[in-house]
Amino acid sequence: MIICHSRKFIFVHIHKTGGTSFERALDPHLAWNDLILGGSSFGERIQQPYAKKYGLNKHSTVSEIEAICGENLVNCYHTFSFVRDPLSRICSLYNSVATIVHKWAGNQGINLNEVEQRITLRAAKKTPALQWSSTKAFLHSASFSEFIRQKALANAPGFRSQVSCLIGGSNGGLLKAKYFRLEDFPNWMDELIAITGLEISISRENQSDLRLQDAAAVNDDDRSYIRYLFRDDYETFGYGS
Repeated sequence: MIICHSRKFIFVHIHKTGGTSFERALDPHLAWNDLILGGSSFGERIQQPYAKKYGLNKHSTVSEIEAICGENLVNCYHTFSFVRDPLSRICSLYNSVATIVHKWAGNQGINLNEVEQRITLRAAKKTPALQWSSTKAFLHSASFSEFIRQKALANAPGFRSQVSCLIGGSNGGLLKAKYFRLEDFPNWMDELIAITGLEISISRENQSDLRLQDAAAVNDDDRSYIRYLFRDDYETFGYGS
């Protein structure tokens, strides 16, 4: 998330939509009074203190930003985000969590079936991702099909709909942020440059080392299930056709 006071825009970072690449591209251009949480190395360092004291974090939604910073801020600034085809986004989430778990298990010299029993308070403090709801869902799943049906994902911020991240708290469920579809990059770059006032170049960052599930290989039952879960995203962002 970025709240850029110097250029009057707010970037809402939705999980697995390319937000880290954008934040790292913007970070060198931010002023002393601009706020970046997550994404860049500096943003990651200050994220936990801000989350603890103010309730703001890397993936704060529009309604959360309104509740903490005031609705007027969101209304007066250019508020925008990136969105992504729901199927590709959930596959990316799955691969991301898999990468974290496999890497941690490898560093500990243990098998995957030992991971959950080895997550101590000390380990979780050092690697907070081990306590994510999506991580727990992965550890309890033998496949992508099982993963997307885990009850633990009901509490996973990365599994909430993209629409829910962009609606305001007091406007009847309407979007309060402009969105750019990741699949349409770079067609919207001129508009993004106009909003930020910066000539920036965005490169792909934060890609998962493991690709256990590719969107093209998802079976029909799982596609239908994801389409039902994220039907608002499919309809709102034009992924339904």
